[in-house]
Amino acid sequence: MKRIIIFLSVAAFAVAGQYDKVKITPEISYIYVYHKGKAVKIHRIQDTKNKLTGEYAKTYHPGHPIQPIKINDKVRTIGEVELLSFLKNKVNKKEGLLVDLRSKAYYKKESIPGAVNIPFKVINDHDKMEKIIRVLGAKRLADGTLDASKARTVAFYCHGLWCKKSAAFIKAFLKLGYPADKILYYRGGFQMWKILGFTTVTN
Repeated sequence: MKRIIIFLSVAAFAVAGQYDKVKITPEISYIYVYHKGKAVKIHRIQDTKNKLTGEYAKTYHPGHPIQPIKINDKVRTIGEVELLSFLKNKVNKKEGLLVDLRSKAYYKKESIPGAVNIPFKVINDHDKMEKIIRVLGAKRLADGTLDASKARTVAFYCHGLWCKKSAAFIKAFLKLGYPADKILYYRGGFQMWKILGFTTVTN
């Protein structure tokens, strides 16, 4: 009996420490996020020799200059730790939404857990943009103003530091009246998520 207890204790410790080799922060090894109704454990790749391959390993993208860290003084730019907090405390509670602005093909292949796909091209469709705002909880009033008192906070990301889709989409959102204090800009995008070895999902 004593051997069984010792074995179970060692096994529990092994599971608890499974993601401790490469942590997210000194205090956090992983978090759970709901993605399409299923709990997904987000952690970093534990192989300390892991190297990024494929398209997101490229350091140069012709015709795509690096984006400024700030869109304006009111929209908050966030990093990975802040995004994880947003996923855990807002998206999981359906009080926030993480939006992947890449094409449907990219999203289907791989995305950040908890993200929904709104392809950037809808920026040119006014009716679809208005529908997105309504889905987020905002209401267009008879005088044309936007009542966003019940609107959810939304975080946008695209390919990475060099991709202009998020910045352009956020600016379009602001023009439609969506409040800046309910918009987050994950500038690092999918490339930085990949570089840091975070969990991804297929859709």
